[in-house]
Amino acid sequence: MHKKVASVVTTAVLLVTMSTTAVIADPLSDRLKDQETRLQQHRNDYTSAQDKVEAIERQIEHFDEQIETLMAEIEENKTKMKSIQNDIELAQNEIEKAQKEMEEEQELYNERMKTMYMNGVGGYLDVILGADDLSDLVEKIEAVKQLTELDKKIVKELKQKQEDLKVRQENLKKEQDKLEALNKSQQEKIKKLEADKKEQDKLIQEARRQSAAYSDVLKDDQAQISQTKKLIKEAKERLKASSNSNTSSSGSKNNSRPSRGSSADYSSDAVIAYASEFLGTPYVWGANGPETFDCSGFTKYVYAHFGVRLPRVSRDQAEVGTYVEKGDLQPGDLVFFKKGGAPVHHVGIYVGNGSYIHAPRTGDVVKISSLSGRSDYAWARRVR
Repeated sequence: MHKKVASVVTTAVLLVTMSTTAVIADPLSDRLKDQETRLQQHRNDYTSAQDKVEAIERQIEHFDEQIETLMAEIEENKTKMKSIQNDIELAQNEIEKAQKEMEEEQELYNERMKTMYMNGVGGYLDVILGADDLSDLVEKIEAVKQLTELDKKIVKELKQKQEDLKVRQENLKKEQDKLEALNKSQQEKIKKLEADKKEQDKLIQEARRQSAAYSDVLKDDQAQISQTKKLIKEAKERLKASSNSNTSSSGSKNNSRPSRGSSADYSSDAVIAYASEFLGTPYVWGANGPETFDCSGFTKYVYAHFGVRLPRVSRDQAEVGTYVEKGDLQPGDLVFFKKGGAPVHHVGIYVGNGSYIHAPRTGDVVKISSLSGRSDYAWARRVR
């Protein structure tokens, strides 16, 4: 009897325990599912925000590249127009000089003919027939011969100068036509430049709005950038320690800032330390530094400090040095960006931790960004 009661009690306890466990487990499972759902939503929001901001910033970068190209073409056209204008002025001066010479020779020829007829001489035959004797005849024939040759020479020179004048006038017309065409092209480029700038201004405002709207969502990138800044600080400290060590051994004055040198006497720490000195410097089209930079002007300026001469524009910089796989990136490598089959339009300097320092775009400043947000990453080059 006691055994049966004990068995019943045990069974009841087990049933209650199992029921309680099921009741507890179900809420935990639901909570876990909710958390996973929220986590996935957060990831989706992050990806969406990142894509939106990236798309807008890439458009702005493309505008920067197009505007800088237009500005370079406009400056080149100005130089060409000035050269053509100088050619036109030179041609006009030559034409005026040729016309004056023709007028002088024509006047000399006419004056001689006029004098001859005023003296009662009807022509060279009258001169010969008017000879007094044989000796006078020979002299007059020789004089007529010289006058005849002189007339022929003058007439020939006049004809040649007329032909030269015609050629110069034709060339002048061609130069003037070229100048008019270039002027027209220049005006069209300026109009496009102004239109691009207006369109870019709209994108900049939208980029700022998107960045503000998704500032919380994009905090992962900010955490990465903060960690990268710590790494840069460590690089500076290593560089300073190395400088102090060298100063102590050589007895020279300490200077923690990297000195200008050749491409053989600097480290990646030195490149990153020097580049980071310009954080916060405004972006300006075509600017070469140090108060303002564009993307390639920044990289060129930084590496020039170490004696490395880079080309001026990013698409040319993308051809120097040696190719580097993305997985083999080292601090100091140049990283390039392009869209599809278009040329390279942007460049920065890799600083480690999946980040790079660059002069991003109009409306922004030199800063550190994450490579993870760049779907248009192209390749890297090592110039050290």
